[in-house]
Amino acid sequence: MKLGIEILGNYWLRSMKLKLFSDVALMAQTIMVFEKIVPNSARLGIPLLVVVYLTRGFAYGFFIPYSIAFIVDGLRGANGNSIKLGVGLLVTLAVVFVVTEIAQMFFFKKLPRIIVTLKQLVVKTIENSSNASDDREDLVGKISSDVDFIVWNVNAFLTTLLPNLFTALTALFSTLTFNISIGLIVTSTLTPYIVYAEVYSRIIEKYRSQERRAYAQSVVYVKNIVYGDRSSREDLDNVLLKWEHAINKIMWMDRYYFALGFTTCFLSISYIAILAIRRVEESYLGIGAFAGMLYASLSAHIGMLNAMWAFCIQGQTIATIKRILSYIQLVEKLKSHEKRTVHIMTRAC
Repeated sequence: MKLGIEILGNYWLRSMKLKLFSDVALMAQTIMVFEKIVPNSARLGIPLLVVVYLTRGFAYGFFIPYSIAFIVDGLRGANGNSIKLGVGLLVTLAVVFVVTEIAQMFFFKKLPRIIVTLKQLVVKTIENSSNASDDREDLVGKISSDVDFIVWNVNAFLTTLLPNLFTALTALFSTLTFNISIGLIVTSTLTPYIVYAEVYSRIIEKYRSQERRAYAQSVVYVKNIVYGDRSSREDLDNVLLKWEHAINKIMWMDRYYFALGFTTCFLSISYIAILAIRRVEESYLGIGAFAGMLYASLSAHIGMLNAMWAFCIQGQTIATIKRILSYIQLVEKLKSHEKRTVHIMTRAC
């Protein structure tokens, strides 16, 4: 109840600046650090993902609605060519997904190398930095857990945002080609997801920070107990309660987002279906086009719901990035210094 009041109260009015934008800037900075420590992970990897998911989005958001339309119209009119065209689009879709799945490995295989290299560099900066005086229990977790969390969540952000956003945009374009007036209505019904993601991002950072800190401390206390330090038991119990409290808040926030999202999705689709049925009755829309439009509208909504969920993942990741931001910045300076040193030595030779 308290969490619900926090969401629906004046929390939204604290600032008119969209948190999503500032989070994207920090996420981009982090990705650039990844590029510095593992060359081509971002410079080539991200354009590859864009091409892969743009291709998938076009295929999924355009081929399926039209294959449904062709098959339905072919069955109604006993048109074998129309049915073959619809089935052909589905076969093409299968080929697209197989090829693009294999292509993604160029990016994915960089992720373990980023984790290993980033941990090594963070340890190196700690050895030479005054930040080593941070809370020792928390510091262990920052190295052992937070680095992994950030890298995998950056990957989750990209691989959730890109395919779903491209699918939503392509499906939206499909609705406009079927019937422009209904397509414009579908467009307007997609905007609430942006609001839900913004509110989620504003609230989730606090709870994810609490969860990460408690998890990091619990790792050290468990180690101490395993090695015979029974005095850490009370500390472990306390920190596990904090972790449980924070993770429950996070799960409730997840449920708020998807409950609001699915409510918006299916109420919108119901309204769009009523409008489309009227167009069919008025002979402005064929049965095949009606089936294709409904599928395209649903794809646009589900795609947008999941695309904005990527920004919710981003909100959780930003909380963790801020926990080790000072070390990430030191790593960035270290790599820049190494690059300048190599450049100077090369010129000297």
